[in-house]
Amino acid sequence: MIPRKQAIRPVYQLVLVALAGMLLQTGCGPTRGQQMTQEGASVEYGRGFDDGCSSGKKAAGDMFSQFRKNVGLYQQNADYRLGWNDGHEECMNEWRSMQRQQELGIEQQRAHDEHTRLERQEQKDMIQNALPRLDREQIDNLNKLGH
Repeated sequence: MIPRKQAIRPVYQLVLVALAGMLLQTGCGPTRGQQMTQEGASVEYGRGFDDGCSSGKKAAGDMFSQFRKNVGLYQQNADYRLGWNDGHEECMNEWRSMQRQQELGIEQQRAHDEHTRLERQEQKDMIQNALPRLDREQIDNLNKLGH
């Protein structure tokens, strides 16, 4: 059995995986908007997507993202506007989905911990109820028999 302090609970594993995923998304590689541009989307669409994505994450609660919107370009360029709207919606939904998964993992861990606590208490109660009530002298006599 792994000592309690050394065991990594599933909920903490889930949080570590989510944080690693976020760090990978902010890595040095091309952004999703840049990838879309490489695949044939207009430069304005790609910029709009990246700006909208950052804004969508911020709107969903990501404290590391920033709201970004080139208002003039948004008003004047349909590709930028479409990219911004698409990026905002997609990334906001992804971020919210990740938050729900984390919350579900935390709830599952709490339920598991409570179940384990109740099982241990039930075993204690069964042992206590199975043994007759012994006084100190009877316990000492049983200990002498065991030696």
